[in-house]
Amino acid sequence: MTTTAQQKQGGGTATLAKIAYRNIWRTAFCFVAAIFFVGCPRPVNENVAENPNNTAENLTKWAKIYQITLNSYLEQDPALNENVDFIAVDLSTLEFADDNDKKAIVAWIELKHAPVKNTNLDGLRAENLFDGMRIPNGVFLTINKITERENEIIIDGMKYRGARAANWFRTNWRFNSGAWEFVETTMTMIS
Repeated sequence: MTTTAQQKQGGGTATLAKIAYRNIWRTAFCFVAAIFFVGCPRPVNENVAENPNNTAENLTKWAKIYQITLNSYLEQDPALNENVDFIAVDLSTLEFADDNDKKAIVAWIELKHAPVKNTNLDGLRAENLFDGMRIPNGVFLTINKITERENEIIIDGMKYRGARAANWFRTNWRFNSGAWEFVETTMTMIS
């Protein structure tokens, strides 16, 4: 009996080691997946638009920041973006962006995703594209609040497809080595 008990104990230790090993791999996988889906810090001065007319040299800081921020909204909960004919963006909420910035942002989103409508929910309702509860053929993006500090920018925004299909986000940027870097976009609320 003693031998059997010792064998069971030894087997138990081996089983615990296997479980710990599996948990380490699961944790590592989750960490890598989180970095893949949320993103790593990346400098703004990369060619974010993948368009020869939207190079780092001729885009302002805010055009680049808004391009990456809005794109990060579209990357989160991608089911909301399925089968859309358009992306509505309330360009009036893009503080600090001038008309040229807004044109570059629209061109970039259209290049990567779908045609853009510069409107808000009231404008979509007026065009019969929003029934008060949902946007059947599109998705709506807006910026709600921008907080800029010495070495940090925080942008709060939203992606809306319907009353039960909306996400609120917080995007963090930091100033590092002379350039603004995208840190992350986190979902703060979902409906």
